[in-house]
Amino acid sequence: MTQPDSLPLSRRNRFLISILLIGMLLTIALPPLAFQARGARGLSPSVGTLLAMVSPVAQMFYLDRGYAFFAPDPGPSHLIRASSEGGKSTQLFPDLKDQWPRLSYHRHFMLAEFLNDSYQPALPLEVSQLIGPELSPEELQTLRLGRQRYERIADSMVRHLQSTGKSDVSIQRIEHQMPDFVLFTQEDLSLTDERSYIELPDLPITLESLLGSVPESLPQPEDGDAMVLDPEDSEPVPVPAGERKKDTEDRSKDAGSPTAENPTPDELEQPSTAPEDAS
Repeated sequence: MTQPDSLPLSRRNRFLISILLIGMLLTIALPPLAFQARGARGLSPSVGTLLAMVSPVAQMFYLDRGYAFFAPDPGPSHLIRASSEGGKSTQLFPDLKDQWPRLSYHRHFMLAEFLNDSYQPALPLEVSQLIGPELSPEELQTLRLGRQRYERIADSMVRHLQSTGKSDVSIQRIEHQMPDFVLFTQEDLSLTDERSYIELPDLPITLESLLGSVPESLPQPEDGDAMVLDPEDSEPVPVPAGERKKDTEDRSKDAGSPTAENPTPDELEQPSTAPEDAS
């Protein structure tokens, strides 16, 4: 009697192993997905909920890293430009000439990407008046916390540069764009061309981008384009027969009144409240 090579797994064990494999796949796939699912209002709620469940395991095994930079289409990279002494001295992070060995350059590169990834624009002053159907208090709190987080990260970098002996330090985010294929082939554009470095300004959120499309007012004609109507050329509006007859009777009734031809201003402004004759 031959022994089987392996004992068959019970249904319960197969179920537990399947759950474990699914959890490991989510742990590997969700951290990079979080980079792609992040927009102007923060992380996607569905991705954030799943990421919160696997985040401890991802951090334990060092899996919570973004691999978008190593993808076939990595997109633009980001740098930090530090200005000091009233703009007389500038320095870029990362920089292969200053950060060496390669590990030091890589750490500065990740710091620059971390600052750009945490960027949250400031809110407009009118945002507190929009709480209600347009903007929930939870969403407003998320936007404010995101802005506070970015400001604290930027301030910590400024304080670190000031501790090295620099004064009047300010930092700006720089985006290093990838050259277009047509531009690269026609002009033989270098990857380090100055035109590929664009400063990202710190601009507040507009109400249009926060709430979507805002209704635009109807265009008003300019003074030179205004059309003047001539009463002689205009056609009279026809009056229904019933109203014409009633208007004629009212005029004939008021003809004998002493105040019909010369009404006082009070009579023109106040409606008549006299009771009708029941007889």
